[in-house]
Order: sequence, then C-alpha cells, then structure tokens
Amino acid sequence: MKRTHALMTVVMLLAAAGLSSAAGPAATQPAKPAATQPAKPPEVLKEAVDPFSETKERTRFFTAAGPDNELSKEEFAAGRDKPDSFIRKFDTFEAMLAFDRDNNKTIDWFEAVAYRRNLRERVLATYDADKDGKLAGEERDKANRDLGAGRVPRASAAAGRGGFLELDPETLKKYDADGDGQLSGGERRELWRARGEQRRQEYVGKYDTNKDGTVDEAERKPFLDDMRQRWRQERFDRDNDGKLDEAETAAADQAEARFEQQRQEWARLREDMLKKHDADGNGRLEGEERRAAWEDMRGQWATRAFDDNNDGRLDEQELATRKVAEEQMRATYEGWRADWVKKYDADGDGQLSEPERQAGFEALRKEFGDLAASWRSQWDTDGDGQLSEPERQAMRDSLRQKGEEIRKEMDTDADGRVSPQEMRAFLEKLQKLYDADGDGTLSPDETRMMIRDQMKRFAPPEREE
Repeated sequence: MKRTHALMTVVMLLAAAGLSSAAGPAATQPAKPAATQPAKPPEVLKEAVDPFSETKERTRFFTAAGPDNELSKEEFAAGRDKPDSFIRKFDTFEAMLAFDRDNNKTIDWFEAVAYRRNLRERVLATYDADKDGKLAGEERDKANRDLGAGRVPRASAAAGRGGFLELDPETLKKYDADGDGQLSGGERRELWRARGEQRRQEYVGKYDTNKDGTVDEAERKPFLDDMRQRWRQERFDRDNDGKLDEAETAAADQAEARFEQQRQEWARLREDMLKKHDADGNGRLEGEERRAAWEDMRGQWATRAFDDNNDGRLDEQELATRKVAEEQMRATYEGWRADWVKKYDADGDGQLSEPERQAGFEALRKEFGDLAASWRSQWDTDGDGQLSEPERQAMRDSLRQKGEEIRKEMDTDADGRVSPQEMRAFLEKLQKLYDADGDGTLSPDETRMMIRDQMKRFAPPEREE
C-alpha cells in the first residue's frame, strides 16, 4: 500500500507539472515549493543487524572489551561514541545483560553474538514485510529510522514455543497450566501423554479389525505396509506429483535395502548379546545382564571405531589413540559439569541440589527450544507464525536433501553406510574446527557455536529475488 501511495504521488506531481506548462498564463503564478522526498535515514543496520558480520563485529568487540575480553558497563559507556565501535546507538548494556549466561555482570564474545543474533531476529520479524530474510527499500529505511532513534523491537514469545515440538495457539493455551506462554517439563509431558493416547486410539480404531481392543500380529501387518508406503511417498516423491517415478522408486528401494541391512545387523547383535549375557535364560536382558551387555556393545563399537587396519582388534597404536579420545571425552564432561555447577549452584556449596539441577535443565531446555523455534521459523514464508502443510513439506524436503549431503560427506569410502571409523573422523574434524582455544576439548560455548553453525546447514535455500 505504501509503494502504491508513493507511485500515485509521483504521477500527480508529474500531471500537475504538465498542466501548468500547458496553461500558459497560469505559469506566471508564484511557483509552489517543490515536493521533497523524505531524507534517507543514516545506515545503522549494516554489519550489526542486516547483514550481521560476525568477523567484523568480533574485532570491534575485543577492541571495546579490553585485555580481559569481557565487556563491562564502563567499557560499554566508553565505546558508545567512538567511531567504528561495537556499541551502536540502539544498544543498551541492560539489553546485553539478558544474555549474561554466567551472571558475572560482564559480556563475553559468545554472549555478545547471542545478543546480536537475537536482535537481528527481532528486527527481521518486525520490518521484513515480504519475509525474504533481508531488509530493502522502505523496510530498511523504517528499520534504520527506528533503531537510529533507539526504538528497538521487543522480544515476543512465540506461540509455538515448546522446544522442537511446534504448537498451535489453542494447544499451547490448553496445556500451559501456569499461563506463562510456554510449556514447562511437566506441562510438556502431559501434552505428550495426551497425544500418545490419541495416536494409540486412532491406531487401534483403524487396524483392530476384530474389535477386541488390541492390534494382533496379523492386524499389525497392514499398519506396517501403510507406514512403509507413506514413508516412501513423503520422502522420495521429489516432484510432489503424488506418485513415484522410476528414479524416485529406485532411490526408495536403495534406502529400504540400506535400512534392512541395518535391521539385520541389529538383530544379529541382539541375538549375540542374549547368548552371552542372558544368565537366567528368560529371553530378556535385565539388571546386571543389561549393564554387562551394554559394556560389551560399547567395547565392540570402540574396537570398530579405532580399528584403523580392520583386523578385528586394537594394536598398541590404536589403543593409544582410543585412550587419548577417552581422555578428551572425560575432560569435556568435566568442563561441562564445572560450567553447570558455576551457573546453577545458587547456595554456593559446590554441588547441585535437585531444585538447582532442575533449574539448569529448564534453562537448557528453554535455550535450545528458543533456538529450535528460531530455526523452524525460517520456513514460515507467509509470516503467520505457523507452518502450513506446504511449508512443512518444503522443510522436510530440504532436511532430507541436506541430511543426504552430510551422510555422503561422512561416507568417505562411498559404500553406502557410515562406519564407526567414518563417524569418528567426522566428529574429530568438527572438534578441531570449533576448538577455538586449542585445548583438545569443546567447552560449552564452543559446543553451542558448533550446534548453531551446523543447524545453519539445514537452513532453507535463499529465495530468488
């Protein structure tokens, strides 16, 4: 509407200019002041918001933060009016403190990145009218004017905030018992229980042909056949024409063959574990039997993962490699544990009570829930806050395509399956990439950065102009 109004204004001005020149004597009348276009607002978004340049902002941040790499309130104030500063006129230290995860009243680089990304999300949600993921024209001008004047969009709770589970507003209202706009652990479990019971009733109602209240083995076969056909159709109907052509059918057959091979391997492993660890011979692994089987399986996986010459055993060099990897895993665990205690040990006794541990879990669930909601919203092309079926299908197609690309990247010998060795090599490459301090382990912040970056690989493709 704004663009139409501007166009009509230009047409009327041109028409008025044409009439006055044709009217002769009227041209001698005092000329009216020429219409002026609104001054283009100063550019304040670039590199801090749209686009967000992490590389340039990192340099500016460490310049402002000083030798300890932590931005204090005093350093924030000192950097506000400096040229080419990390601190922009729309930033406030109080807003940054909302991302102070370790509650030390200063901001480190990871917290600053989280603040900048959250700001970008809010600005796009408010000003990106055509939902193309960037600001242009009047969108950009309005955002520049508002942020230049210090008017920053507030964060708003997403209606579907429930972790990776997307909720419509009615469902959220039904299960949000405390009315805080999101689902706690107990509220989420109640939703899962209700949905599980609903699915069970639908399953029994459709496949319980003899109406005895259960689905026996004979009745289960049609269910498995239906699920198989649905999976093939949803995953491999790439052109969405409702049927599988020759190439799509071949891809589905190859995937089924790969899954069947994996199923048989798991069946053989299960039989092997039963023979070795089912001490009482009741056909089940329970208690100590289960623990012994788990240790056995873990040892077998480790052997395959570190058996570089594939001779079925670990030689001295392979054992040494395994020992280093286990020490790194142990150090990573201890680092995470120390970070966890530092953040949530409210009484300062050096350990977490059950309420403190639960508070930590809730904070972690919220952090990754918000991350998932932000990631999922990229497919909300019409900006209505929910994913329609076409949007959901586009998301599924993109995820399948990117997932297959990553699987091929991991499958270095191109044999169609990812071996434990290939998985280990892939994870080692990621660790080296994100181990910023080079200590051989991933800190909680380094791991969060890795997760965010890997999620970007599953973002939707950029839309064409």
